[in-house]
Amino acid sequence: MELNYHLQLVVRAKATGNLFRKPSVRLLSVALISVVFFTLTGCEDIDRFYRPNLPEKLCSIGIIDADDTTRYISFEKSYQIEYLDELSDSLRGFSFSISSSFGDEIFSYSSDTTIKELRNFEIPDSVEFLPGETYYLLAKEDSTPEITAEITVPAPPPEINLVSIEKDTIAVSQFTECRRPFDNIIKQAIINISFYSNSKSYYALLLEGTGMNYSLAPYISGFVDFSIKESNIPGFFAVLHGLKMDHQICINNRLLLNKTPVYAYFINGSKASGNKSDIALSVKFHDGYSLFDFFTSFRVKLLSIPEELYLFEKSLYTYGKVAEDPFSEPVYLNGNIKGGNGVFAICRSTDISIILPFPPY
Repeated sequence: MELNYHLQLVVRAKATGNLFRKPSVRLLSVALISVVFFTLTGCEDIDRFYRPNLPEKLCSIGIIDADDTTRYISFEKSYQIEYLDELSDSLRGFSFSISSSFGDEIFSYSSDTTIKELRNFEIPDSVEFLPGETYYLLAKEDSTPEITAEITVPAPPPEINLVSIEKDTIAVSQFTECRRPFDNIIKQAIINISFYSNSKSYYALLLEGTGMNYSLAPYISGFVDFSIKESNIPGFFAVLHGLKMDHQICINNRLLLNKTPVYAYFINGSKASGNKSDIALSVKFHDGYSLFDFFTSFRVKLLSIPEELYLFEKSLYTYGKVAEDPFSEPVYLNGNIKGGNGVFAICRSTDISIILPFPPY
């Protein structure tokens, strides 16, 4: 089963910089629309209909890794794309807080000035989130109803086992203006891992790499695109909001850097055969798109995520698949934000580091 990132590139091509807008009748939530990267491009198309009488909502996407530094949360208002003046709507008197079930406020933020949005705000590492504890989000501003959410920290993910790692090459038959004729191969690393999944748990896989680009020095590191070459458990790729990565793009015979969203592979633990998940990750590089010309190490990261985040990502993935099909069934957006739209999730994580032998991949 080859789930490469060609579909991801199509989704990226539809991206706008806006998190939220009010809904098409095709997406039946009271409406976190085109969340982050799924955009209805035909806003002037007569086949698209929008309901102009929906009130503005305060919207949020927060994904916090209790064990790592991924601790981002964003806030903004929903808007209706055909009313361009709504794009300038701002958050006035905005504040939010996170509290524990003991009633203690563990973090708060407020703004005395008017801000258009609060994008990718990072919760400090000093804020601790305890296993099994329930936490509450409260956010409000002057012109929209307050929003709330509650989330329970899931159990930590299982240990990742490295089964094997292989390297391969793929011959290039067509060349872009930035790819030299003697660069006639794309490199590929295949990482085989396994872990024992809990039937009532949900997971997300991420991959980071360290290596080098011949035009950049010294060594570089960051998130890496990957596809699923083989797996005994089904899953899907979706944006892990808040994270960014760099790619190369060819413009006027020059390779330039372009920031893009990070995609994770989402898994329902109950779908594993015998509770053991065997997954082969394929990483392509030295291809004119990846930032890496070779790798010296990889870091495979497994997140244990709440069901609320899994269902939220699954509904966005489904919507992205059927958005252009006028005969598809409506997609209901799952989220746990009450009074508004979005998701607030706290995750646990583990990882395994893979040091590659010399010569590097």
